[in-house]
Amino acid sequence: MRRRVGLFLIVLAFTVIFTSVVVAQDIVHLNFMHRWTRSPDNEFLAEIAKNFEKENPNIDVKVTAISNNPYKEKIKIVLGTDNAPDVFFTWPGEFTNRFIREDKVLDLTKYMEDGWQGDFVPSILEPFKYNGRIYGAPYRMDGKVFVYNKEIFKEVGVKEPENFSELIEICKKIKEAGITPIAFGNLHSWPISHYIGQLNAYHVPYDVYQKDLDPTTGTFEDPGYVEALNDYQELVPYFNSSPNAITHNQARANFLNGGAAMMYIEIIEVPEIMRAREDIVFQEKYNIFKMPFPEDGKGGPDYLVGYPEGFVVSSNTKHPVEAIKFLKYLTSKKVGKLEAKETGFINGIKNVVEKGEVNDAIYNSSKLVLNTERLVNWFDSALHSEIWAVAREELQKLTDGVTTPEKTMKKIRDKTKEVRQELN
Repeated sequence: MRRRVGLFLIVLAFTVIFTSVVVAQDIVHLNFMHRWTRSPDNEFLAEIAKNFEKENPNIDVKVTAISNNPYKEKIKIVLGTDNAPDVFFTWPGEFTNRFIREDKVLDLTKYMEDGWQGDFVPSILEPFKYNGRIYGAPYRMDGKVFVYNKEIFKEVGVKEPENFSELIEICKKIKEAGITPIAFGNLHSWPISHYIGQLNAYHVPYDVYQKDLDPTTGTFEDPGYVEALNDYQELVPYFNSSPNAITHNQARANFLNGGAAMMYIEIIEVPEIMRAREDIVFQEKYNIFKMPFPEDGKGGPDYLVGYPEGFVVSSNTKHPVEAIKFLKYLTSKKVGKLEAKETGFINGIKNVVEKGEVNDAIYNSSKLVLNTERLVNWFDSALHSEIWAVAREELQKLTDGVTTPEKTMKKIRDKTKEVRQELN
């Protein structure tokens, strides 16, 4: 009897071990990398990963969050190793296109054809296409607007400008009243790219601009680029002092404390402002308007600088089916509704929220993006990295008043020619 019991226990032990090994082997491990390290976004994405795991017990999702600027460098490095994340955040445009050309991003076109593509607002999905193929899915939409302090505008006696000349005029009046017209922090360089991207879209025909953004065809010879920089140079005297020495967030804090009348912000910052200033009702204290169109512009008056942000799948993933399943969940209407409620961000799914389901300021600003004729990519994300490195330095000099629009564009053209020759 003891021998039989002993044999039974041995068999049972081996069965438990074997079963555990099989179960462990059946679990699929996905690595998910994004750029949100602060609350509530970081917690929200961790929550979504856990919810997905509950619905898919055979899939384990490891979440890694790296803040914005370090992320840009980290993802370049990690994609060249065996530790590339299965699903990762990206900015569409040249930032992603270079990875596509290097065959590091999975082509999602065939997966989109099962009806998934039809879930998205076409204009929000379009930026994730490259050479007619779809490589990613939008997680949140974005665009750039001026937000202004209604009390200061009323005190000075100015109203929203209808064209660029009027914007300069109200800046003059605000400055004469002893108030800084525009809060601007450009320490990390990306904020200036938003100004230039919008002004380029206003001054340069769209087809010309898109051709120039392609590093294999770009020349930047159109005179509209210098005109765009001339407009930017007109704004410089109305910024706070030393904008290249402070961050965007520092400038925004100064604006919220009444230190400036206006600030050029992304609409995704609206919910961030609401969280930072719970003591105010956003739409009572502030209002927004698009960068006004210059009267001599050759581009589109209804174009808006701003692009969605989203996620892609690594072409080297060992689990493409599970990775795509997670990406579908992450960018779904179900998650989008929760995203809007908990973070204030709107994803790219059609009719993801109705009026009244989110704060009016968030709803109205998202409609501004959805109703625009065409979204134009951020200048830094759209440019080849080597060209942007030169453009960034020259644009900072222009902000400091130590160069001219003509010299700035010559430097950009020279680098563009060099890169074009290398790629062709």
